[in-house]
Amino acid sequence: MKTTSIAVGSSPRALALVTSALLLGALTGGCVVGSEVGSEEETLGEAQEALTAYSFFTESSTTNFSGTTIPASVALQSCFLSGVAGNLNRGDRFGGIASLQSAAAVRATSTTYTLFGHGGAYTNQVNDPVAINNLVKATATCFPIAPNVSGGGWDSDDPPVWINHPGTSLRQCFLTSLVGVDGAWNSGSNFARVVKVTTTDATHPIPGWYIEGNLPDAVNSSDAHISADCLDFPEGTEFASGMVYSTEDGSTTVPIGLGLGTTVRIGCALTEVQGAFNVNDATEGVLMSPPSGWGAGSWSITVKGARIAKWVCAK
Repeated sequence: MKTTSIAVGSSPRALALVTSALLLGALTGGCVVGSEVGSEEETLGEAQEALTAYSFFTESSTTNFSGTTIPASVALQSCFLSGVAGNLNRGDRFGGIASLQSAAAVRATSTTYTLFGHGGAYTNQVNDPVAINNLVKATATCFPIAPNVSGGGWDSDDPPVWINHPGTSLRQCFLTSLVGVDGAWNSGSNFARVVKVTTTDATHPIPGWYIEGNLPDAVNSSDAHISADCLDFPEGTEFASGMVYSTEDGSTTVPIGLGLGTTVRIGCALTEVQGAFNVNDATEGVLMSPPSGWGAGSWSITVKGARIAKWVCAK
């Protein structure tokens, strides 16, 4: 078994490495830059105070299409996808009913977030949904900040979709949903990502943040879907990013965000996943875990099977 992880530390101010996910709400814990000149340490301390209250949620089911409501106490936070495992390779968007697709997703409503993890359904002769009973596990990380939220989505066979201006080094985007239909996640080369583009080309005509993937649609033309949101973090935020992969029969668990130290809380979420998600096993995939077992402030990520994950952590 060959496994590798790569971690990149950040400067005391902020790195320009951030990736998409869903967010909503207002800054809690506050970061205010005064009119007087403050020290670097004071600014950093304010950002750390604002980011100490991250929250983490898990949903794993075969038939729960209503999802799990993230508590109202977290409603003013910004929530992103931090894990996906199981079988996203079935489902149908028959008649435009998007809830019948398999999904690992965190979605905002007008007042809160809902976390979905389910294996999709098909419609019977009288157009009623019938669960396929595929297992999907999804996890979400919520940061207690939410200024300048913006995002978008990508559907099967689309070119890369521009969702946001490049912003400053404090803008970061994370994945918020991975939605599958029949045959969409059946190849080790399948990928979904949100990425910052600074050099334009034929498929990225302007600089900025893009959602892109290579997921096919189903035989009946139902689309797979990827979404992501972007967030401007407070002054003084530090970032770390990296990639983890495992071979087909391997599994690796590594600490992440170590470049940020372990003295304050760190929050982490996904910017890219690659690989087949077609096994009814809640451990088969890419799953982050909040601090537990790695020390006071260290997150970890487990990648199982022939899959790749890219992540960003902030503190």
